[in-house]
Amino acid sequence: MLAGALYFGLGPQARPRFNAAIALSAVMIIQLPATCALAYGVQSFGLPLRDDVFIGIDRAFGFDWLILQSFMVEMNVAMEILSRAYETFFLQLSAAPVILAALGEVRRADRFVSSFILCVLMTVAVSALLPAEGAAGLVGPDKAHLLFQGATPLAELHALRDGTLRTVALEAVGPVISFPSLHCAVAYLVTAAFWPLKRLRWAALVLNAVMTVSAVTHGAHYACDCAAGLLTAAVSFHLAGRLRPWSERILGGQRGTAVLPAPAPAALLS
Repeated sequence: MLAGALYFGLGPQARPRFNAAIALSAVMIIQLPATCALAYGVQSFGLPLRDDVFIGIDRAFGFDWLILQSFMVEMNVAMEILSRAYETFFLQLSAAPVILAALGEVRRADRFVSSFILCVLMTVAVSALLPAEGAAGLVGPDKAHLLFQGATPLAELHALRDGTLRTVALEAVGPVISFPSLHCAVAYLVTAAFWPLKRLRWAALVLNAVMTVSAVTHGAHYACDCAAGLLTAAVSFHLAGRLRPWSERILGGQRGTAVLPAPAPAALLS
């Protein structure tokens, strides 16, 4: 993918939208393993867990994760919908720049990629300074059925923190960032990127509103994790709007260049 990005970035620009989609997808694919390595690596700092702070913030606003989860676990249809929305995280992340570029919105595509990279760096930094188990730590053996696919793997988290885990296969990487919620951050970024497109904005909004809720029910996030993820994404998207677009660097300013038809022969005009 990196070789493809270089080829399409430095080669002829006959298909600027296609080239931009390939190049931006390559950037995302290369960036994701780095994200996983950073997220796991910073946990070795072993700073004190801050779950008590986050639980206190939630309760100050009248929110209790265990009460909500005990109520939601009985709602089979709603939980299935939330589960499906939760699983769209990587699909949305990979498809968003491709769809935007294909629709001619290359500036928004590269703003999305830039904002995601900024958001990841900010999220990883905050999670290093304010580590937490997440709501998974609230669940005892008698409530194990309340946990779902996005809960923090606590055994891995503590092994990273005490230094006994140093090698992790990429396919075994789990969600170790509790605060802020990266699911909620991506929900915001995708919605913001698609918002100017009237045909897609409401679909993106509804899907990502559901995915934001699923971060609580299926990602075992505190409510304040979700609020922090949305705020981090909003700041990242704003900052990315001030950067020079990837497309101008990758495509040499030829993004969206109109190809005019050649003049008709003089014989045909007479």
